[in-house]
Amino acid sequence: DGDRILVGVSGGKDSLTLIHILIALQKKAPISFDIGAVTIDPQTPEYDPSPLKEYFKSLNIPYYYQSQNIMEEAQICQTKGGKKGGNLSICSYCSRMKRGILYNTCRKNHYNVLALGQHLDDLAESFLMSSFHNGLLRTMKANYYIETGENLRVIRPMVYVRERTTREYASLYSLPLIYENCPACFEAPKERQRMKKLLASQELLHPHLFSSLLKTMKPLMSITHADQHD
Repeated sequence: DGDRILVGVSGGKDSLTLIHILIALQKKAPISFDIGAVTIDPQTPEYDPSPLKEYFKSLNIPYYYQSQNIMEEAQICQTKGGKKGGNLSICSYCSRMKRGILYNTCRKNHYNVLALGQHLDDLAESFLMSSFHNGLLRTMKANYYIETGENLRVIRPMVYVRERTTREYASLYSLPLIYENCPACFEAPKERQRMKKLLASQELLHPHLFSSLLKTMKPLMSITHADQHD
């Protein structure tokens, strides 16, 4: 009760579905909470989320459009080996910069909860990638406070939702999808796509695969789990 929730919106099916879920909950829940939305535009020619401005105006939801040339900054840091970028890949640098912008937008506008749109398929893919490549039992967390010690919480309300459900919802309600296609993001999406195909092939053989994976991952998703990195 009283939470101010800022939703990170890329314009994809998952984040836009999450917005509509929260709007529906806001009307029916026995508690009161506020909803806002934020989009980060990294100023790449392949991605233009600006049409979302009018869409959120039509929803009467506070909308924060943060535009920053993250790609150029990442490339400069990689070329010069600057302190800000260090040895991070462009994808890692971009991800950290976006997360910092999301946190700062929450702080400046007095939101105490950041909501992200990852679903069960995302968590399963992350779990496999971490296990296969890093030897770690890790996935995205469903609910945690950021490590700075301040009262800013990150939630992923759709961790029990399958990706196919958000796809069906976006199609059914003709959501104004904006497709993100970053030319620098090659390796991580390719590997995630391989995990997606692996899980799909195994689900054909084992229909209850994702139910089993959910049970496996629940302790890793918990707010009480020590490892808060995701």
